[in-house]
Amino acid sequence: MNDEEKKQEELLSRIADLESQVQSLEKDLIHDHLTGLKTRMFFEEESKVYLDLINNLSAGKRRQWFGFKNISFLFIDIDHFKKVNDTYGHDVGDLVLKKVAQTVMQSVRVGDTVARWGGEEIVASLLGANLEDSRIKAEEIRSNVEALRFPEAPDLQVTVSIGIVSSEIASNFEELIKRADEALYVSKETGRNKVTICQK
Repeated sequence: MNDEEKKQEELLSRIADLESQVQSLEKDLIHDHLTGLKTRMFFEEESKVYLDLINNLSAGKRRQWFGFKNISFLFIDIDHFKKVNDTYGHDVGDLVLKKVAQTVMQSVRVGDTVARWGGEEIVASLLGANLEDSRIKAEEIRSNVEALRFPEAPDLQVTVSIGIVSSEIASNFEELIKRADEALYVSKETGRNKVTICQK
């Protein structure tokens, strides 16, 4: 192998390394490293695009290009998560977060998006779902989480509280998340392990 061929091989190797680094960075930007869920940043951007399509396309074009007239959001919080960490340790806490995330993912439809909002909070977007559709799905998630068992902590019972909002109520993403968070707060303040729909 002559010098030119060696340089070419080194260059190709460097390009391959760079491509690998870019793919790794893209994965970190899109997926939460602990749960495998989408990141908050990705969720926000995707949701804003969907809301823009829903709010700004005429009904005919919306059906033709997008197919959905509304979107609903679930704001999910693991009840007493700090107590789980304090009682069983952070390894079990991480396991709980992973299992709850997996349960939410398995409960929603293909095309819906689930993301880690921060800490023990998870959000989900349900395309085309109205408030009643979302309530049924949220109750399914709540029930599925309640049924989880953890061999590492046999006496541990995990539940979630959920707040629901729909683009039928507001059109701005920040306002929708604020309203979903308020509904979540009601669930937590009235006993936890509950689903609350944001009122118009």
